[in-house]
Amino acid sequence: MFVLEPGGRFESHIGNIDHEELVGKTEGSWVYTKTGHWLIAFKPTRAEYTVNMKRIATVIYPKDIGTIINYSNLFPGARVVEAGSGSGALTIALSNAVGPSGHIYSYDLRKDMSELAKENLSRISETPDNVTFKVEDTSVQIDESDVDSVIFDMPEPWHCVSNAHRCLRLGGIVLSFLPTVMQVSDFVNSLKDTGKFALINTRELIERPWDVGARSIRPSHRMVAHTGFITTARKCVPRDEDT
Repeated sequence: MFVLEPGGRFESHIGNIDHEELVGKTEGSWVYTKTGHWLIAFKPTRAEYTVNMKRIATVIYPKDIGTIINYSNLFPGARVVEAGSGSGALTIALSNAVGPSGHIYSYDLRKDMSELAKENLSRISETPDNVTFKVEDTSVQIDESDVDSVIFDMPEPWHCVSNAHRCLRLGGIVLSFLPTVMQVSDFVNSLKDTGKFALINTRELIERPWDVGARSIRPSHRMVAHTGFITTARKCVPRDEDT
């Protein structure tokens, strides 16, 4: 990915092109490199942007982002707490999902992470003003209340369960994205121990592309296999064990 600028040049293993050759052309235009190869020019999709943008930490992949948006039940106007801004890949998707009438409160412990997430968001989000970035510890405090969803992209979300419960509305969803089963076990056990969450589920997504040719159709030799586990639960009224 690059931004067109006067005097700029794109260089690749199949040849170079001057930026001026692209200025004024429409998306999907072909250009000829100086070594005789064709390139096609598009603006990046959000999925392409998130996996290629500047980052400090590993980003959540598009296959998981789509599932997170659906299983956290996001809708235009939703209010969401995100714990772990990271490089902003998920923040961008959340911002677009809730729209101008919704709001994302994105927390991170590190100022450099928060600033990079804000920078990446501003470059591509259609609604960057609906995100408030905070450099704070969600295990100590979450400022918001009556939110629709709390989404954790952090290594130890079980330390934040009580604060997540306090800030969620009844029926609201808490979701975590974790890379290992031991982390999932600790998080799920912490949810169960409260007695205040129900419908606890964990899922994993594996994406396998296919190569489709004239008479050759087969799975690709490479795939996006394990990236993380997505766990969801809903805030409920505690059950009275004596009735």
